[in-house]
Amino acid sequence: MTWNWRGRDDGPDPQAQRWHQAMRPWDAMPKSRARRPSIVVIGYPTDAGVRANFGRAGAHDGPGALRGACGNLPAPSGFTLFDAGDVAGGSEQVESWQQSLAAIVAAVRVSGGVPLVLGGGHDQAFGHWLGTVQAATEGTIVGCINFDAHIDMRESNHVGAHSGTPYTQVHGWATAHGRPFRYLVLGVQPAHNTPSLIHRALAAGAQIVDMDAFQASQETALLQLIDRFVNACDLICLSIDLDAFSASAAPGVSAPSPMGIAPDAIFRSVVRRIASSGKVAGIEIAECAPCLDVGGRTARLGAAVVDTIVRALPVSA
Repeated sequence: MTWNWRGRDDGPDPQAQRWHQAMRPWDAMPKSRARRPSIVVIGYPTDAGVRANFGRAGAHDGPGALRGACGNLPAPSGFTLFDAGDVAGGSEQVESWQQSLAAIVAAVRVSGGVPLVLGGGHDQAFGHWLGTVQAATEGTIVGCINFDAHIDMRESNHVGAHSGTPYTQVHGWATAHGRPFRYLVLGVQPAHNTPSLIHRALAAGAQIVDMDAFQASQETALLQLIDRFVNACDLICLSIDLDAFSASAAPGVSAPSPMGIAPDAIFRSVVRRIASSGKVAGIEIAECAPCLDVGGRTARLGAAVVDTIVRALPVSA
């Protein structure tokens, strides 16, 4: 694979290392495994699902931009960093991309790593969850927590799965295999979701929290809700769709949100609460579209979110 990890060099002091210096190739073999827990980057370089969902194209270049933005992050002392490269799919066939992602996510989980999926369209969320389930022991309850302006439980259209259907796919797979459906979506904007979609998601068992919950007066109640959800799951797939944030903070996304949430202290408190639970099996950053960005602002926000999550993960994760 093309190695595009590079950045500043602050000298040989181990405490001065950055992600680009600590990153190593991952090949799923025992020699790649370290004594410390590992975080394994996986790129999902497609926006076929975004285009099928009538979104703005450009997220196919998201993995490269997010790697570039993460390169200068301080290397985490408690984790070994690996890069498994980008998954491959069948051009416009979203399901093939999802299956390819599921396979590598499952391999990373079996090896004891925490997948960090960089996208790419948010259809990646189904592949992320499916691979986590495939690697888990029978009966493990794998829940999804998604920061998103959209519920992403739309029905498939004439081309099949797309960036608006990943949690519809999770629900369908869970139902077909007798598994519980656990889905919590945070930061939803009513303007981006029809009443019919909201009703269908609630009927399926989704928990929906709109953007107004991200204010100081609601923080305690929001954290309590998250605690209840996490306690009902064995593992969590944590997904950050960058369109959850205000377009002023994240202009380079497939569907910008003029009134999205702010990446402020309340958001950080919430995401740290999830990460510190010890149940996060995988992380994903979705729908960074560099060609639509302003000065790399969205990619840098994605990297900052990654840093916030990784710092909060228990070393035993």
